[in-house]
Amino acid sequence: MTFIDWSDSDEMLGLLSEYVADEWSASAGDVERAAFLSELAREIHAIIDRPPEQTIQSLRSICDSQSADFAGDEVLTHVRDCIEELERIQSQTFS
Repeated sequence: MTFIDWSDSDEMLGLLSEYVADEWSASAGDVERAAFLSELAREIHAIIDRPPEQTIQSLRSICDSQSADFAGDEVLTHVRDCIEELERIQSQTFS
């Protein structure tokens, strides 16, 4: 069994990146969603290894910049959930 350290923001972002990549692979029949997920994966990969505060801001910017066509996509729901968890981790770190 693999242990996932949910308090490690880098590991959490890595898992999010893997999830987006898996969704991208699964969306081969939907050209528009595949393009959206490909770009999202690229953007998430570009922020890996940033400090948590910058990661949170970058993820917010990524969500805010998405087309209204994909605003309700389940992948963006996971990105928002990741932001919330990173904020929770950060608040516990500074408490």
